[in-house]
Amino acid sequence: MRYNTLYYNRYKKKKIYLKKSIINLFLKNILFEDKYLIVFNKPHGFAVHGGSGINYGVIEIFREIRKKLTFLELVHRIDRDTSGILILAKKRSILKKMHENLRKKKIYKEYLALTHGYWSHKNKIICLPLSKRKDVKKKKKVYVHENGKPSKTKFKVKKYFNNTTLISAVPITGRTHQIRVHTSQFGHPIIFDKKYGNTEQEKKYILKKNNRLLLHSYKISFIHPKEKTKICIIAPLDEKFKYCLKYFSKK
Repeated sequence: MRYNTLYYNRYKKKKIYLKKSIINLFLKNILFEDKYLIVFNKPHGFAVHGGSGINYGVIEIFREIRKKLTFLELVHRIDRDTSGILILAKKRSILKKMHENLRKKKIYKEYLALTHGYWSHKNKIICLPLSKRKDVKKKKKVYVHENGKPSKTKFKVKKYFNNTTLISAVPITGRTHQIRVHTSQFGHPIIFDKKYGNTEQEKKYILKKNNRLLLHSYKISFIHPKEKTKICIIAPLDEKFKYCLKYFSKK
């Protein structure tokens, strides 16, 4: 594989190699940027940071794209398989304020997901305690457990398709894999969720190139920590997600 540009990661003191196509993809997906924040529409398949066999993630790439910045950190995280809104802070004071707002639930986050089956309008709020442990393959997984951490998600039906439902999910708490586990526990796992989903049922779908997890961090709103203005941002769906919606709407 040939790389176009060699970058030096000053944060972890190791060399990383980036294609120009990755740089262009990241620049194209910046939804908002000022002196204090970057709001980014993270593509599916990118981890938020390197580690566990991954050379680099979103934070390492942005530290190279914005080399002149003396500080750049993730405000929050989303799963590698999930696409959508991710916020980065350019100043430590801004990071601290955004973390405070997250703790006080002053940052509104909304996700879109396509789930198996017909989601009942009665399932508006799911409260189930979640606990992390390793499965039989010694991989970390989240389970519903009475001794787990309290977790709460609000759900709303957006549209019904053929034996699938497009829903919006608003996580009130921010547990690992919260939306994925809550939907799965109620018998409506998110389509193409390899960890918590229905992989046997999905084998019949002819979507080999588009079988990404159909979960997208769609919308965010918050008060700017410095300017004190209200910021409301919507992240467009990528082509794969839109193709899948079209596929299931016709099926």
